[in-house]
Amino acid sequence: MLNYNEIQEKLQSALSPGRFNHTLGVLETALKLGHIYNIDEEKVKVSALLHDCAKDIPNTLKLRLCKEYHIPLDEFMSQDIELCHSFLGAEIAKREYGVKDEEILNAIKYHTTGRADMSVLEKIIYLADYIEPNRIPFRGLEEVRQYVENDLDKAMITALKNTIEYLTKNNRIIHPLTIEALEFIISKKED
Repeated sequence: MLNYNEIQEKLQSALSPGRFNHTLGVLETALKLGHIYNIDEEKVKVSALLHDCAKDIPNTLKLRLCKEYHIPLDEFMSQDIELCHSFLGAEIAKREYGVKDEEILNAIKYHTTGRADMSVLEKIIYLADYIEPNRIPFRGLEEVRQYVENDLDKAMITALKNTIEYLTKNNRIIHPLTIEALEFIISKKED
């Protein structure tokens, strides 16, 4: 795997300045959360840095790379190609940055949709992406920021509900993984 500085340098040239700034905000937030929840700092750094490594790839190239890398596009990703950037990002992290750790790859892969039974690292990257300090304020953001340092699952439930509500209101596609993530966390909290 490339070292931290090599990853950052390569990534900076692959992303727009705005996306790179967002990535640094996610990194800062994820490191803070990783410290609170006692997660390996190296895993947090690499996951946070690479979470959007495929985001700025033009959609036609995203489609071609998904085909080339044998990343199956389900009907939801086929309808909204932006959804595939995290799945493609995990593959790019593996192929271009040398990441072999499955937990890091899953944190990258599921940072957009979530999924049932997410690891703490996956939740940290999902939430850091959601609440990073450069985010333009939106409804529910402060509520998630309030929960995140004391109750990761409560923060996840709030973020997932907000996302589903936003997507529904805007007639956007809701990936079933997002619904599964919410249902799983709610059922776990009820146990």
